[in-house]
Amino acid sequence: MATITAKDVQELRAATDASMMDCKNALVEAGGDQNKAIEILQRKYRGKMGTTTERQTGEGRIAVYLNDARKVGGMIELRCETAPVAKNEVFVALANKMARAVADHTEAAPTPEAILEMKCADGRMLADQLVEVYGKLREQMKLVRCRRITGEYLASYVHHDGKSGVVVALDRRPASEAVAVDLCQHALFTKPLAIDRAGVPAAEVDRVRKTARDVATEEKKPPQIIEKIVEGKVNAFLTEKALMEQEHVKPDYESQRVKDVLKAAGVNAVTDLVIMKVGG
Repeated sequence: MATITAKDVQELRAATDASMMDCKNALVEAGGDQNKAIEILQRKYRGKMGTTTERQTGEGRIAVYLNDARKVGGMIELRCETAPVAKNEVFVALANKMARAVADHTEAAPTPEAILEMKCADGRMLADQLVEVYGKLREQMKLVRCRRITGEYLASYVHHDGKSGVVVALDRRPASEAVAVDLCQHALFTKPLAIDRAGVPAAEVDRVRKTARDVATEEKKPPQIIEKIVEGKVNAFLTEKALMEQEHVKPDYESQRVKDVLKAAGVNAVTDLVIMKVGG
């Protein structure tokens, strides 16, 4: 039987951040082999993760990665159980790795399972790293959403609490990068349903149209006036919910519409828009 020293236990703890007792037991089972002990701990934590799936994962973090050229990005929602863990540097680092893996993928919306099977630069699968982080923080974690974004120029913004974020793709680099970041912050505040009017879901437009017609009819408006009222309500709705039509919320732009702010910065179009909120 191999002799397990305090130094051996400390080395394994430094590598895994597992408890002293778990490290000692794993080393005993592995006959003192550090690599085998790490595998034993991974299996142990993976098994425990399976028994905690009923816990609520209502907290979490939105993470974003953009490549140096600002043409490819990844965005994810990683959930956990408590707010302190969502802010823990180990959890944040894992979320950032996942966002980068999404950017390295080939699909626009890869499944969480596909991302967890990917390997990072160190050659380790994300699924194994998720297990290791669970071993350190002892909370259920779940990769919920993944989105890959491409374009001629990408910009992003993640709120300071990490619970919401935006990525936009523009048809060209703006004259000022601040314009792109401001656009992200604007979109996070207004939460548009689409980039332009054509993209607003028809079901939403039909709902507004029906409600406006029902109200005007109940108020016994003349038939020729009802249609004008209905179209006025629909137009107002589209202006409110289509990003390019919205009035910019930043006071610096003096109530200009988003499309006019972008045009002044040399941008003709927003080609993609992704908004994520933890639990949203």
